[in-house]
Amino acid sequence: MASRELIGSTGVAASSRTTPPEWIDHSRLLLHAYSLAEEAHGAQRRASDRRLFLEHVLEVAELLHEAGFDNEIVAVGILHDAVERGTLSERRLRDEMGAGISALVLALSEDPGIASFDWRKAGLRRQVESAGRLAVTVYAADKLSDIRGLCRGIEEHRGGLEERLGTSVASMTAHYRESVEMIGAVRPASPFVPSLRVELERLEVDVLGASS
Repeated sequence: MASRELIGSTGVAASSRTTPPEWIDHSRLLLHAYSLAEEAHGAQRRASDRRLFLEHVLEVAELLHEAGFDNEIVAVGILHDAVERGTLSERRLRDEMGAGISALVLALSEDPGIASFDWRKAGLRRQVESAGRLAVTVYAADKLSDIRGLCRGIEEHRGGLEERLGTSVASMTAHYRESVEMIGAVRPASPFVPSLRVELERLEVDVLGASS
């Protein structure tokens, strides 16, 4: 599936595939979620840091797992981009994972019909906020991984970064800033809020440094 924030899988060697962490093996639910995510994302790479997209969803899942959230929420972390950026259909998601997990995944999926980057991201933030605290929790872990990825992209793969993103680094940073503000307002006790603020400050410093 084409995306402004993905690099296609063409030419990626099979040896670069991601291996799931051992704790996923202990849950049939998480193993199934990982299998669907692996199928949906394949060898896609993120535009920001050029790492495998599966690494991103596993990082989100691991943040949730280490923070003590239950396996259903961790499964949402694994699958949160499988419809929006991967090839998993909404129908199959519901059939395979049930109504609860699929509802949260879809709440975390932006509307591709909104052409404007700023409007699309604003719509996503409102959608996540309206979906409630569990959606905001997964979104917080996702944004933490995203901000770290963009920092890596600025530091390691600056050439052509904005072309790959389909928007400016400044616009992406503004979206992350507004996301962190929303998360902090809705879920001030979220375990991810302190790290989000630290990583956002680091990103803003990187953006200033890259533009100077």
